[in-house]
Amino acid sequence: MGRLTAVSFKPYRGHQLELRDSGRIGCAVIIHPPGGRGSPHQVTAGKPDATLADLIAQAKAMIDAVLGPRPPIVVRPGYGRRAI
Repeated sequence: MGRLTAVSFKPYRGHQLELRDSGRIGCAVIIHPPGGRGSPHQVTAGKPDATLADLIAQAKAMIDAVLGPRPPIVVRPGYGRRAI
């Protein structure tokens, strides 16, 4: 029987996270930086039983470490939702 691997992409702060899930075989997360800013980098699991959610959190932490903290959300008056 053939193996099935689910692959999806998720954007995060200008980068693309490639999520690969092969069920019991394992999972992987590959960070694709924006064009012209380097080559793709695979996130390695720190522990042998790491889940896909653990790898995604580790990839986001790596991107945040490079780009710095996210800017605060600015709420400007007059642009919110109005009750009808």
